[in-house]
Amino acid sequence: MKIEIIDKLYSFFNHHSPISEECEAVYLMVELRKLLDREKEDGSGDLFPLIRFYADWTVHTRKDRNTRHIHEIMARVDDNLNPFPKNGDLSFLSMPHLKGEMLELFNKYGFPNAIFEPNNWLNFATILSQVLADQPIINPTEHMSAFNYANIGNAGIMATIDFNDGRGCITLGGVSEVV
Repeated sequence: MKIEIIDKLYSFFNHHSPISEECEAVYLMVELRKLLDREKEDGSGDLFPLIRFYADWTVHTRKDRNTRHIHEIMARVDDNLNPFPKNGDLSFLSMPHLKGEMLELFNKYGFPNAIFEPNNWLNFATILSQVLADQPIINPTEHMSAFNYANIGNAGIMATIDFNDGRGCITLGGVSEVV
């Protein structure tokens, strides 16, 4: 069965590169999740926890259970935003940690790497953020009550973060450069 998933992904990349629609981003994340489930069944463990998290997030209306990995990322975001983005760094919005894991997985299976070219990744991250819009991560850190992407179309990536420590709610966005 793993081979069928790999063949489906190769076929997908042959017909959908670069990714240009939400349905393509959802399909990719779902198929990657299936591949990871097969790896786990084969005893390979859970080597790509962020891909699994984002794949789950893609198909759920909210994420109440957060992995250690997403907690660490959100803790760095929280620290970076206390009291405001240090050095104007909003790179976390374009999902660089997910990109790193996906690149590793793609290299493992020899999938085409076109999605990781700077403009293609920013396009994918923008589309995925649209999929994740209004699907908050609940209580990602002790200081955040919710992290939520907002759908601003192709204008960029925007997120809203609700704090429970007196900072209120902030909205950040407009990512235009790729990490």
